[in-house]
Amino acid sequence: MSIAAEGVMAATYKLVQQAMCGQWEDVPKTMTERRELLDRLSANATPEDLAWLSALRQAMQESDRALEQMAGAAGQTVPATQETGMRPAASVDEVMDMIKAGR
Repeated sequence: MSIAAEGVMAATYKLVQQAMCGQWEDVPKTMTERRELLDRLSANATPEDLAWLSALRQAMQESDRALEQMAGAAGQTVPATQETGMRPAASVDEVMDMIKAGR
């Protein structure tokens, strides 16, 4: 797996924390950030990256469905496709810069 995938995995960890703490208002933003980051990684993928990117995308989709079910059980609505007022590309750039800096 590429080191760049760490950003996607970090966003997944953040989603878990948000769900566990009941921070449902933050979940759509983090889901969008994670989706944008994975899309950016996919755009720059080499043929060798395709297998792990496919697995990561499938895991992300399963995670989105689980979060939607958890939110529903908590009386919240968190659609995976909900757009937020933030600029996801800025957050993706920040994550990519951190990965490149080795943080």
